[in-house]
Amino acid sequence: MKFGLYNGHKSSSKFSWLSRGLKCNDEEFELIYNRYINSEYCELCGIEYVKRHNRHMEHDHVTGEFRNIVCNRCNQLKHDVKMSSKNTSGYKGICKQLDPNGKNGYYWKFQAYVDGKQRKIKQCSDLQTVVEFAKKWKLENNYHT
Repeated sequence: MKFGLYNGHKSSSKFSWLSRGLKCNDEEFELIYNRYINSEYCELCGIEYVKRHNRHMEHDHVTGEFRNIVCNRCNQLKHDVKMSSKNTSGYKGICKQLDPNGKNGYYWKFQAYVDGKQRKIKQCSDLQTVVEFAKKWKLENNYHT
């Protein structure tokens, strides 16, 4: 089996993708799924998939329309990716973390995907400082699609 696919992977993928907002009929799902399991490279940046969990079915979060099979980084860089429910800042990639030893009892953390892995880029007790840093960092690192 390719990339460690298991019995039930297809039905599990269908359930997961539909619950995340993909809109397709059974025939379209078959085409997307076959493209997914046979995909060896990101369709946007060309990086080779080393592990199964490195690739994602990427779709428009507003319309539900399928777009590409992509790597973690390209999937996270899409502007329409929903913010995590844990994100209390209102800014993509910035969230509040409790810190009982900090002066406010929390800090703001900016995270981004670097080389396919989510990394903490900066943390600070002031939200506006982190937001300004994140904007500058994203611009300097061409962090968008």
